[in-house]
Amino acid sequence: MSPKRKNTVEVLERRKSMIDALIKFLKRHPKTAAHAHVKGLDGGKNGLSFPDYALIVPYWNGGDIVLRLLKSGEDWLNNLNSDESEKLERLVSDDVSNVSDTELEKLLDCLYREANPDADEEEDE
Repeated sequence: MSPKRKNTVEVLERRKSMIDALIKFLKRHPKTAAHAHVKGLDGGKNGLSFPDYALIVPYWNGGDIVLRLLKSGEDWLNNLNSDESEKLERLVSDDVSNVSDTELEKLLDCLYREANPDADEEEDE
């Protein structure tokens, strides 16, 4: 196999592995998965979007795949000024691949409430 062809095959295998990791995650967390959408990302990646506040993105980490949970979406932009938005620490968790349903729901709920501080007031009305 030529070096160029071998590299192309390796890239596709890596992308397939990342998609397989997302599929495994969705099967492990069906309740949470009901709220996620597949989002195409730069570089040909796909991630899981929890619209307007969170994103789970697969990363290749020395032969293993990790699923990083990031702050992402319009809710953050709408509730922060431009300086705060630029300084926002987006990484929430280095790897959510093996978290429990309860822990995942807590993480996402905290992210939603942080991105939407007025959400509690709206629910009370």
